[in-house]
Amino acid sequence: MKKLTLLSVFLVIAGVLFAQQTISFSDYADEKKETKTEDDEQEVQTVMNSFELKRISGFGGPTMSFTSINGEFAVLNGGGGGILINNFFFGGYGEGVSTTMSFNNSNSVELKEFGHGGFWLGYEFAHEKMIHPVVSTRLGWGNVIGYDNNSYFKIPVFVASPAVSMEVNFTRFFKMNIGAEYRQTLGANTGGLKNSDLSGLGVFTSFIFGWF
Repeated sequence: MKKLTLLSVFLVIAGVLFAQQTISFSDYADEKKETKTEDDEQEVQTVMNSFELKRISGFGGPTMSFTSINGEFAVLNGGGGGILINNFFFGGYGEGVSTTMSFNNSNSVELKEFGHGGFWLGYEFAHEKMIHPVVSTRLGWGNVIGYDNNSYFKIPVFVASPAVSMEVNFTRFFKMNIGAEYRQTLGANTGGLKNSDLSGLGVFTSFIFGWF
């Protein structure tokens, strides 16, 4: 959990610092259009020259998820950051359960820690609008730590969390994201623990800082 917390803080700081290095390519694109020659008009079309880089920036911020773990309410705190290229973004994240939980099943399972971190990918629709939709997916690896009938265990898991959300632009450097996600956990089928215990729907919010 400490490593995930440090990772989250690092991603947030890195995203915000990178945002200060934002590059605008609009002037360059306009200049290039004005200086086109007749030969340029007949240029062979390729994937690379058909791609127009309109913006590149960075972002970062804290996240908070509200979900259910084995039927019990749980809160996961963390953070993430990354790079924005046009409407696409990619980066990293980290989060972990902030409370100790006990499972009411045939075995006496006490969950001490559940944390994961990895890649964060997504796409913003009509980002220039004050309120706009976002789709994203987080793919990460982590550990489940606890006690099963008083026996200590530490289990590596893989977590995939597709999400849909609405984003609100408050300023050019701050926006808020609210959405829903489904967390699918794999690798936890051992002892008194099952993948379904750590999987489920949830809602989340994030505070995002950068330059947009």
